[in-house]
Amino acid sequence: MPAQRDVKPLIVDRVTKRFGGVTAVNNLSLRVAPGELLAIVGPNGAGKSTLFQLISGVIRPDGGQIWLGNTELTGKSPERIAALGVGRTFQTSRVFPGLTVWDSVRVGVHMELIGGGRFGRRVLPFYELAMALVPSRRYKKKLAELDAKAEAALRLFGDRLWPRRLDPAGSLSYANRRRLELARALVSEPIVLLLDAPTAGMNPTETAELAGIIAELHRTRPAMTIVLVEHKLEVVRDLAGRVVVMEYGSIIAEGSPSEALADPRVVEAYLGRSRRANGKVEPVYAS
Repeated sequence: MPAQRDVKPLIVDRVTKRFGGVTAVNNLSLRVAPGELLAIVGPNGAGKSTLFQLISGVIRPDGGQIWLGNTELTGKSPERIAALGVGRTFQTSRVFPGLTVWDSVRVGVHMELIGGGRFGRRVLPFYELAMALVPSRRYKKKLAELDAKAEAALRLFGDRLWPRRLDPAGSLSYANRRRLELARALVSEPIVLLLDAPTAGMNPTETAELAGIIAELHRTRPAMTIVLVEHKLEVVRDLAGRVVVMEYGSIIAEGSPSEALADPRVVEAYLGRSRRANGKVEPVYAS
């Protein structure tokens, strides 16, 4: 088990984001406790991925603030936010096709090698170049430690990635690219891990396998917060301790998976239809 760093809540405080006349996130407030596994669900266009983009600094809010513990993330660059402990995957697969699988994962620990963020003072560029050309004993030791982290991240996926570590990332199957993205996010040992539709495009066997890995991560890294956007409701029920449901940029329901997904507003907004049995509204889950 990797050493746990700081334990900090993720706080979204009255955040708004507009794109022209469309309000994608509307005065949204959310607090995610350290070590929590939270699922965010909702129909397409609800603002889920936009919220992830705001937290990770890819876009900036028009109002409100985002905090990781006592550190404000609002307005910081994506690389700075990553260095402070926010790791993420994307809704669509994003890998470096020209890099090997091995180097693609090592990218995730590069900041730790050169300093910055949680890892101390950023070193000057010429120092990094000098160490690459004539590495010191200390630099070699640190590099070996980070290589061990990269290997551990790849081996989390059994024989899916490790035997292919010298292959170009662009040669991987779609499912293995999704796994590679997760390995790259995990290798930096994030405080908060944002997973944007990690099982999208996977078949039932692949989905169950990845859900099992996420469950194991939650068990073995109890201080790491996981926020999951997921459309497969069986995955949400199996993994999440709490579910937040979004529609039109706002939260319309939250609670345990059984509570949140059975809320009549969720049935209408997210699942699209309902039936009545014994005077109660019951969800009819679309396949």
